[in-house]
Amino acid sequence: MILIPFIISNGVRLYYEVRGNGKPIVLIHHLAGNYKSWKFVIPKLTLDSTVVVYDLRGHGRSSTPNSPYNIEEHSSDLRGLLVQLGIEKPILVGHSIGSLIAIDYALKYPVEKLILVGALYKAPSPEVYEKYVRIAVNFGLRALAEYRRLHKEFAETLVSNYHAWNSLLEVYEETTPIGYKNAVEGLLKAKDYSDELREINVNTLLVYGTYDGLITNINVFKNNMKNVETKTIEGYGHFLNFENPSLLSDIIKNFL
Repeated sequence: MILIPFIISNGVRLYYEVRGNGKPIVLIHHLAGNYKSWKFVIPKLTLDSTVVVYDLRGHGRSSTPNSPYNIEEHSSDLRGLLVQLGIEKPILVGHSIGSLIAIDYALKYPVEKLILVGALYKAPSPEVYEKYVRIAVNFGLRALAEYRRLHKEFAETLVSNYHAWNSLLEVYEETTPIGYKNAVEGLLKAKDYSDELREINVNTLLVYGTYDGLITNINVFKNNMKNVETKTIEGYGHFLNFENPSLLSDIIKNFL
């Protein structure tokens, strides 16, 4: 089954797709991504699950409100989407900013399991993101990706892989500068969820590439969550969905 509509949630038009049949898995993409961020992960998951992918506000085909998008708003958008789809207790897979959205959602609404990829538990340091916003607003998202590549901020397993790198460029370029700016401003206002992680009482899997700069967060999750497993993938970076999507799909399926 595949549906390709839009849903209005909290006054925001969200683009989404539903594929496959089985237990519902919701994939929440990274900053400057969209539903295509999961295009190499989806095929294996749809063999025995219903997979929901969507574009966060300010990304891809979803609408772009002209104000910062805080994590709670993203979480509320997701709630509106799932209520309209009739999904009561999803399995949430959140990547990067998507991990914060999944955490906020799980603190408020029922979920079956959590899978957090390249996860955050609080707002990142603002200095580098303020620079990213200036580049994006003045030169566009492709220029931002190229800047990050030249400064070796991406793993070699991403930039040396033609299909992976061009897939990242594609989703970057489908995010408008104003959408990126508003998403970053909201991200930088994210609260510190470290203490609240103790309230999440569902099986959780953390997945990091060993070259992911955010892997330093892993101990906060391990020390504060009750039912958490960890999986590190040697030699890969932050964008496992592009760098090694087959392995990431297998890890997700094995956990489920």
